[in-house]
Amino acid sequence: MVDTEERLTRSQVVARTFGVLFAASVFGLWIYAFLIYDPGLMVDELADRTFPIAAEEICAETSDRLDALPPAFRSPTAADRADVVEAANGELRTMVGRLRGIVPPDQGQITTGIGEWLDDWGRYIDDRQQYADELRLDSESRFTESVKANRQISRAIDSFAQVNRMKSCTTPGDVG
Repeated sequence: MVDTEERLTRSQVVARTFGVLFAASVFGLWIYAFLIYDPGLMVDELADRTFPIAAEEICAETSDRLDALPPAFRSPTAADRADVVEAANGELRTMVGRLRGIVPPDQGQITTGIGEWLDDWGRYIDDRQQYADELRLDSESRFTESVKANRQISRAIDSFAQVNRMKSCTTPGDVG
């Protein structure tokens, strides 16, 4: 005779079977994620690291020069703040010009993507210049940025720089 306490009910068998299958599926998913899955490149990520490496060098030099300037937001007057922003803008324009000189030619979407990023930098610098000009007329002026894809243009610039591991090529936070 079978002891009724040791027998599993049908629902217990189904529950245990489901539990074992679920655990095996989760385990299999992690094995796939870590050992098999290849995500490829992220959006905007450049497979050839030549441009990002050279760009990071240029941007780091510019970042060092910007760090040598007094923080614009600590300037005693609006005119002084405008002077600092304009000095930084000059450094940023030089940086963008140097970056344009190292864009890989004739590489289709790569050349186009980098060119678009540099155009975004140009718009961002123009926004900064407009801010400096407005500061000379109104000490209460606020820095505003152009919009790209419903967000501040600095988000697009910074995203491209971060995805390509060009930390120094993100927008400076100097206008505060």
